[in-house]
Amino acid sequence: MKIALICPSSLPCPPIRSGAIELLVDRIAPHLSRLGGQVVVFSIQDPLLPSVEKINGVDFVRYPKENYIHDVLSHLNKEYFDLIQVFNNQEWIEPIKRTSPASRLILSLHNLRLGYTTDDVRSIQIIKTVDQLVTVSRFVAQDIIHRYPLAVGKTTVLYTGEDPARYVPHDSQEGKKVKERLRGELGIPNEYPIVLYAGRLVKFKGCHLLIEAMKEVKKQYPRVALVIVGSKWYGEVEITPYIEALIKDAREVGDVYFKHFIPANDMPPYYIMSDIFVCPSQWEEPLARVHYEAMAASLPIITTNRGGNAEVINPGKNGLVIDRYDQPSAFAQAIIQLLQYPLLCEKMGRNNRDLVEKKYNFQQYSQQLFGLYKKIQS
Repeated sequence: MKIALICPSSLPCPPIRSGAIELLVDRIAPHLSRLGGQVVVFSIQDPLLPSVEKINGVDFVRYPKENYIHDVLSHLNKEYFDLIQVFNNQEWIEPIKRTSPASRLILSLHNLRLGYTTDDVRSIQIIKTVDQLVTVSRFVAQDIIHRYPLAVGKTTVLYTGEDPARYVPHDSQEGKKVKERLRGELGIPNEYPIVLYAGRLVKFKGCHLLIEAMKEVKKQYPRVALVIVGSKWYGEVEITPYIEALIKDAREVGDVYFKHFIPANDMPPYYIMSDIFVCPSQWEEPLARVHYEAMAASLPIITTNRGGNAEVINPGKNGLVIDRYDQPSAFAQAIIQLLQYPLLCEKMGRNNRDLVEKKYNFQQYSQQLFGLYKKIQS
């Protein structure tokens, strides 16, 4: 089965500049190849990557950003693929179908896009054209079906995940060595529990609320640190007015440590050194993949009941879900609760690690996806 995986036109693959979709494609492509697929990954060019290369049995083809989809269409016109999976760009579905009418098409949606970036007439036509819609959460699937009931029979939810082999449990002996080394680099005392934020530093991600919450946390637990890893956009280190405000507020709290953009492949140690992960997202997040990363490192998770984030959290079992998502006091209470009960933290972390090993991982995702491919082909 010849398979084309078409990444968006924003970031290169592999994810040298991060990007959840690019990371997913890079991780699943070798699994799909081992399952019997002849896989070609399309993405934009990057100065650090060649235009064409083979990695782990997968062909990577990269075209200039400014003419990306036109070059991809030209390629599809010359090389036939049994199945083409398009990631997060429904606008490309119809031209791809015209270019390769015999290919089966899957549209993989990682955001609320149908009906938002295309009008209803176009969205309905796209749904009719594809053989299957794959979404990252029930939240995204339900939004599509609510808007367009004709999608019921061709919408599949596939939760992604993480590779547990990339993360040693943070409470293991090796994890403790990672923790000691990285704490030393950042200047964080060994006895301080670490609360971690990882994500883009933009207002709708809610980092400012977490910093505000730490003021209340430190009244009861003065010896606790907050580590913030992120930037405005992937691969950038621009200090925006919002980031300046975060840094200023952090000085008032104390023991807040900033690390600007870190490539996805270099992130595991930051999870491993931490004790609690918080996702304070304010927008209706489709389902942020940082949850899976925290799970892989055996961290308990505090997240907001926004979008699909809560779908991977069983409150009290592997994390806590915040309903009052715009209130710093709600985050403070949740953090304090976990700091008060370290054995509960450890149990939640172990449960999360088990979930990644058994359910939320790239091997499982790839097997489910390949099964969907075969079903569509039959």
